[in-house]
Amino acid sequence: MSSIGTGYDLSVTTFSPDGRVFQIEYAAKAVDNSGTVIGIKCKDGIVLGVEKLIASKMMLPGSNRRIHSVHRHSGMAVAGLAADGRQIVARAKAEATNYQRFAF
Repeated sequence: MSSIGTGYDLSVTTFSPDGRVFQIEYAAKAVDNSGTVIGIKCKDGIVLGVEKLIASKMMLPGSNRRIHSVHRHSGMAVAGLAADGRQIVARAKAEATNYQRFAF
């Protein structure tokens, strides 16, 4: 039974009749189809690495970055959809700025 296109895939809070949340499955599939992301802790710091997948020759170099600087001493690497990653990075930057403003 396929419920794709029948309205059950429009929201993350809507369950299909068989108990599935399609938006969660779509997100998991996007992560599976994206490049590998790895982080290694060293004694001097960390190393973040990502697999660069080129979906189209028309994409500008550097347009879909996967490694981001969050604050002076923090960064992150993202997998999955680039737009979702940008939203998470923006939220992390806002949280880091708030923490710096009110914690010190």
